[in-house]
Amino acid sequence: MRDIVMYKVFLLDDDELILKELLETVPWMDNGFKVIGYDSNPVHALQRIPELCPDVIFSDLKMPDIDGHAFMKTLLDSNLNFEFVMVSAYGTFDDARTFFNHSGFDYILKPVQIEELQLVLERLANKLSKKRPFLPKTPEENITPAFLDLTEYLEKNFQEKFSLNKLSKQFALSPGYICNLFSKYYNTTLTCFLTDLRMKHASSLIIESNLSFKQIALECGYTDYYYFNKVFKEYYGVAPSKYTKQD
Repeated sequence: MRDIVMYKVFLLDDDELILKELLETVPWMDNGFKVIGYDSNPVHALQRIPELCPDVIFSDLKMPDIDGHAFMKTLLDSNLNFEFVMVSAYGTFDDARTFFNHSGFDYILKPVQIEELQLVLERLANKLSKKRPFLPKTPEENITPAFLDLTEYLEKNFQEKFSLNKLSKQFALSPGYICNLFSKYYNTTLTCFLTDLRMKHASSLIIESNLSFKQIALECGYTDYYYFNKVFKEYYGVAPSKYTKQD
């Protein structure tokens, strides 16, 4: 049995109330993430992170002893492989430029909006999934009937907005069990499974229809065209406007 696909997250913020909010309100599991550690002390966090080996680090910018930029650079100099998301109330141009020059993944302003963070998690999951090949199901595998019903439902209704809790109630499967099944049969997460369906449909529409890119985004379940464009570019390596059948 394959290991469960669950991307590991470490959280760092010197405000413990913000840490608590991130832990309790962000839909980590829905997107295939698990918080494996958190800290309010950056010096202490630097000692813990090499042992925990997270896939993603969410860090505050302004902290005592060491700021987010120096924190990130110290870890990069240690040759650790991770994605870095800065969460800050101080959004100056110089801060953002320094962050992205160090290959940071995204820069989020406080107060954190769950909708915005959800989009970041989807993009993170899609990028991280490229390190683990997507494995479509085969007829020989004995897939749980309820899970088969769930995946067939998603394949027909991928334009809708889903959550683990909603699917759990609809198909009488626990959220954790759904995550396990996506890992076992597809070596992926719910979010990446849906993105795969949406992007393949988008590419077909670009090639075969005369719809505008905004209409195609809506057909694939994206109300925000800018976000659709970012997901498409990360998935295919080119923007929708540059995509051709040869790509």
